[in-house]
Amino acid sequence: MEIANQHQQALWYLINWKSFSLTEVIDDSRFHKFQTRLGEIEQEHGEICERSTRKFINRFGRKSKYTVYECSNLDKARELIIKYKK
Repeated sequence: MEIANQHQQALWYLINWKSFSLTEVIDDSRFHKFQTRLGEIEQEHGEICERSTRKFINRFGRKSKYTVYECSNLDKARELIIKYKK
């Protein structure tokens, strides 16, 4: 399936990657609007993604955190990727 828009691209990552962070998405495709498009999808269709926070200490010794995304409803994500085809 060819990705036609950013909503489909966000869903593609949820379907094809088990778990990932925003940094991994940006490194893979320079897709900086992942969080925005996922929020729009979930606002319209309900939650399809689980978010968990991971903590780490950066190279300067400061505590920080990032979010890891996992698809919680794979069937719904597959339906929506077809729906968002334009």
